[in-house]
Amino acid sequence: MSLSFDALAAQFDDQRGLPATALRHLVAFINEISQGKSLTIIEPGVGTGRIALPLAAAGHQVVGVDISRAMLDACRKKAEALNVLDRVTLIEDDATNQVSPDDMFDIGIFASLLYLVPDWEAVLDELARVVKPGGAVIWVRERTEQSDALTLWDIGWRTRVESAGYAHQSSTPTEVDILNAMQRRWPDLVIEPLASWTFGQAVWEGRADYSSRLRALYPDIPDVDWERLVRDFLRWVEMAFPDPEQRLDGRVVLETVVAWT
Repeated sequence: MSLSFDALAAQFDDQRGLPATALRHLVAFINEISQGKSLTIIEPGVGTGRIALPLAAAGHQVVGVDISRAMLDACRKKAEALNVLDRVTLIEDDATNQVSPDDMFDIGIFASLLYLVPDWEAVLDELARVVKPGGAVIWVRERTEQSDALTLWDIGWRTRVESAGYAHQSSTPTEVDILNAMQRRWPDLVIEPLASWTFGQAVWEGRADYSSRLRALYPDIPDVDWERLVRDFLRWVEMAFPDPEQRLDGRVVLETVVAWT
């Protein structure tokens, strides 16, 4: 099943945003690397700028690359609102074959990107090409731990979608795959925990507007099948989670995996 980030752009920040405290820790980490200098940074898969724009606000020059024009448009509007557009360059391009010259950037940074790219190792090859010797390639990793209730909720939904013949997007590469691929290119990796936070909602909150909140994630499912799947899932939720106040919680740990080039 394909995923359209053009359709998802309007709600991307609500679903994938980072807490302000976590962003402050990430910016402080980059500033520590910079030692007071303004760095040149490239972020493939920049999306709406959840990482790039705080770095620009801290005084760094950021190039954001994305294949989705809608994502880049949203990022540009946010950059204008934050008055950092003069420190942000946005390029509609493929992360596996970029237009940037060799050895141009101090830092290459990426987050939730590689599992969306079939030739994902080419993204790392491009970062190795465009980041200067003595610079850094940084993976911003969000490790998620789910409660048993939230895991059951997710399994219930995925099972219904896939039993109807619609496969979820592949989870390849795994985190271990990415770590191994980075280590083949840059043997000395440093993993730095930055922040952690909890998230969650009650069952009744999870049910509310379920169809509209998830629709953009499943553009290939026809409307008639989509409405049937949602009705079936919500009926199952009533049986599996009879207490509407039951919590569906989890925890995220934000880390940087740093490869010095």
